[in-house]
Amino acid sequence: MSIGKAAGITVASAILVTGSTYWVVKGTLSAGMTRLLAVISLLSLVGLAYGMIELALAVIATTAERRRMAREVTERRQGDRARTPTPR
Repeated sequence: MSIGKAAGITVASAILVTGSTYWVVKGTLSAGMTRLLAVISLLSLVGLAYGMIELALAVIATTAERRRMAREVTERRQGDRARTPTPR
């Protein structure tokens, strides 16, 4: 998963968790609506955890790919140190 998608899931879930938890704690809504918001809050919390894990994995994958590419560039020898093809 890309960093952008994972960050989007994380941010959207965080907003849902915050908003629905606020209305549940405030307690001015009916019992049915409060239960619905509590369920939404719990599901959003799961989505938040998933988004954060995916975000961490995406950052790790991106970092590893950049490190691999940098290593390939630094392993190329230039000038007199360049490798010559082996004659066959």
